[in-house]
Amino acid sequence: MIIANPIYDTVFKRLMDDNETSKFIVSTLLGKPVVSIEVRSQEVMYMEDEQAKVMTVALRMYRLDFVATVQTGPDEYTKVLIEVQKALQITNLSRFRNYIAEQYKRKDVINGMETVLPIIAIYILGFELPEIATSCVRVNKNYFDAVHEEDIDVTSHFIERITHDCVVVQTRKIEKERYTTDLDKLLSVFIQDDFVDSKMTKYYNYPVEDKNIRRITDTLHYCASDAKERARIEAEIEAWEQFQELLESSEKDNLQTIEQQKTVIVRERAEKEAALAALAEKEVAIARERAEKEDAIARERLEKEALLAEIARLKSRNQ
Repeated sequence: MIIANPIYDTVFKRLMDDNETSKFIVSTLLGKPVVSIEVRSQEVMYMEDEQAKVMTVALRMYRLDFVATVQTGPDEYTKVLIEVQKALQITNLSRFRNYIAEQYKRKDVINGMETVLPIIAIYILGFELPEIATSCVRVNKNYFDAVHEEDIDVTSHFIERITHDCVVVQTRKIEKERYTTDLDKLLSVFIQDDFVDSKMTKYYNYPVEDKNIRRITDTLHYCASDAKERARIEAEIEAWEQFQELLESSEKDNLQTIEQQKTVIVRERAEKEAALAALAEKEVAIARERAEKEDAIARERLEKEALLAEIARLKSRNQ
């Protein structure tokens, strides 16, 4: 089966627009049952060319928010804000942090009362984290009693709302030979391999028996075969290439600017060192001249004292 590559925003958005699919994806990545899920808002960020002062169409990061009810125990359910961010290339971490900070301000209504929801972040990355070997990492909060040095098997309403768990997916490190668990099957559609053309579409070579995976592959097959969807994906790829060129050009300009600044700094440092050396030499000359003058004055004083002593001696003899 030929399917569209979900690493692109156009395709990924099509998947997440379907409620059942988004529930399966979020539940599988979290490793916890999602009872209900509701899309909140989505955001597409653009990069501005500072020199030309024009807005490019290059998508840099895709974000999608859900309010979900997650089963956290046998009879325990928690309403959380699921914040999905997807990036094709490593970006300034402040963009991730700033967006998370905005989500901490958002409120929801539970049982008629306004409250702040706990946050779980999901990051789908098109680049590699060299220090992490696995394709999917879950980072969960642990409560630890620092006084008695032991784990605490409780949760705090306050702590849960000022910290957050996260899931990180590295699409370039997905293992092709794994196809057993729900997570394996979900990650299989994100594998960056077996491409048909320019990483836009690819062959999906796994048996599709699970209904949730069938739902996903059907959507991805539609995106790969529908002319309008392909046109949107091609536009995004072209935009991304333009952004890459813009980024590389900007980095090259920055490197040239840095080298120029280094040259100026080195020249200024050399000039300052030369000036300091000249000043030091001048101070040595002044000190030497001062010493010579002091020596001359001392000699004159000694000669004068000797002359006065001789005059006094002659006077004393004549008397």
